[in-house]
Amino acid sequence: MNNVQEKIKIHDRYQFEIKYTYPLNQELPETDYLVETFIFIPNNLGVNADSYTKHDFYRDLQKYIRFKTPVFLLASIIKEKGPLDRLKAEMTALVENPSNQETGKDYLYQLKMLCSILKSALRDEGDYIETCQASSDKHALIERLLENIARITDGFRRLRPIIQVPHLQSEQVTFYNFSDEYISLMVEKSLFKLQEYLKSIEIKSQEELCARIGEIIKNEIKYREEKHYPSLVRENSSNEEIIYRMRILKKIMGSILFLKTFTQTEGRVIEQILMGLAAGMAMAFATGMLFLSRRVFSDLTLSLFIVLVVSYIFKDRLKELSKIYMVGFLKKYTYDYKTILMTNLTRIGFCRETFTFLKEKNLPAEIVKIRNKDYLSELDNGYVGENVIYSKKYIKIQSSECRRIYADFQVDGIHDIIRFNIRHFLDKMDNPESLLYLPDGPGGFKMVPGLCTYHINIILKYGMGDQKEYHKFRLVLNRDGIKRIIEIPCSAI
Repeated sequence: MNNVQEKIKIHDRYQFEIKYTYPLNQELPETDYLVETFIFIPNNLGVNADSYTKHDFYRDLQKYIRFKTPVFLLASIIKEKGPLDRLKAEMTALVENPSNQETGKDYLYQLKMLCSILKSALRDEGDYIETCQASSDKHALIERLLENIARITDGFRRLRPIIQVPHLQSEQVTFYNFSDEYISLMVEKSLFKLQEYLKSIEIKSQEELCARIGEIIKNEIKYREEKHYPSLVRENSSNEEIIYRMRILKKIMGSILFLKTFTQTEGRVIEQILMGLAAGMAMAFATGMLFLSRRVFSDLTLSLFIVLVVSYIFKDRLKELSKIYMVGFLKKYTYDYKTILMTNLTRIGFCRETFTFLKEKNLPAEIVKIRNKDYLSELDNGYVGENVIYSKKYIKIQSSECRRIYADFQVDGIHDIIRFNIRHFLDKMDNPESLLYLPDGPGGFKMVPGLCTYHINIILKYGMGDQKEYHKFRLVLNRDGIKRIIEIPCSAI
């Protein structure tokens, strides 16, 4: 992985998600990236610099920054010195020295890391099966997947007797049970997904494979019942508890990779200094006018009074105009916010962000070329025009610190996950459906529904150093929310 990678998808009806992966340069102590986003919004949606403020933009963003999960094959998890073996060693050490706080932390660390690695491995191997072309290869891969799942779950559950001793804290045993429940849920979810995929394709021994997978799923459900885990799906029920529990368990286990963030507004001190300079300039103007007036008018006269009032008016306007100009000048060279990235009280980098609206004439030439509007779009935009949201993010990561934090696992990147809420874009949209006419029999017609959609184009520009990549997407939405996201090939730069 030499450059930034991105993935965009629909998260729910009103949110889309962009997931960036920033690789850590193993040869340099620091790695930095620049990510720029251009969002082209039809003017008739009413989203512009007056109606959509900086506060609105950052409120619509939901951000998560975490380390990339260490990459393991399912077969590697159960190998010697693999995640399961390391967990066993920490559980043994915990039982031998339960009062040692560091040992307790290491035990929780290995449990969380195992769950995170297993979740990622199940997803990756499931996706690989779907992309494999040959039917015989799919069959062999599924056989191997089921075998490895059985070995991992059996291996993990055989560790339970190690911590079934009287002198351990109840929270430590409970956390093992949480991990056990989470692993069972992950296995069940991945197998349901695989079973759904198998039923959609033609493959040798399809029914036999689906039956085997179904049997493993039933065994996992039975296992959770025997352990009195409450995460069981029931018919004719809201299943509120299981959805809540799955979300909490996922958050707990994934927390080992998430970074702590502290956000602060940038340029406050410089802004105050510039405002002070603006006030000083205005005061200097007013004082100069006073000295000059005293030389022209020796006595207090109506003329002197008028001059002083006028000078005060100009002094006040000069102060406000100077503030606007200086703050605008400052924003060209500073960012809105700076977010400090930390883990285990160690600072590993920072992220700086800014937002503004750009006029189309101020867009970079390569962005205009990629936008490459077709003739229909040109006609439409000649009528209603477009507003362009521009956001920029600069990330600097201390690669050496990251390598030191996870010395026992190879962490080679950081995920920057951004969810953007589009509700503000829906207010001025027409009804989501329109009725259309269709001929029906001799001299007759009927009404059929048609979907009314709007297009928002998104161009992503990112990279490190001289390496730059461009990607273009089209967000298709209506008043009911996001309908789909289409990736559009970029024209040559």
